[in-house]
Amino acid sequence: MKRILLCLLVISFQLPFSSIAAQTGLKINDLFEGRIIPQEKMVETRVRGKTLAKYQLTYYRSVRLTVTEQEAERLLQLVEADGKGHFASGSDSSQKTVFGKEHNVTFKTQVRKQADKNCFLCYQAHWRGDTKEREVTVIYMEGPVRSLEQLEELLRN
Repeated sequence: MKRILLCLLVISFQLPFSSIAAQTGLKINDLFEGRIIPQEKMVETRVRGKTLAKYQLTYYRSVRLTVTEQEAERLLQLVEADGKGHFASGSDSSQKTVFGKEHNVTFKTQVRKQADKNCFLCYQAHWRGDTKEREVTVIYMEGPVRSLEQLEELLRN
């Protein structure tokens, strides 16, 4: 019984630290750790293992949240700063729908390596009409995939 309790205790201490190490040194890490927007206002997803193998990734972490226009702009600036000096791609689009005009901003960039793994950040903001609130998703990914172009190709297939 003591061994099981000890194992559970060790595992519970390792989980938070393993996720912190992934984005350490990136400006966007403050978002993932709840220092910009409280974590209770975010929906977080973390994936490791075989599910990611076909994308040549070893770790996927995303947060989805609703923020103000200013907060959305700040988050985009952090992602852009982390990708400075690396290849990036982005788009800004609007279209009319049954529900009114919809807007989408997407920005993807490769960021500096973590150990032997390539790392990537994706930012997407979506909103309708003139509303000041934005639904934002920020994704951090790492793995042996060589480039952002290769990652985009793997994700399309």
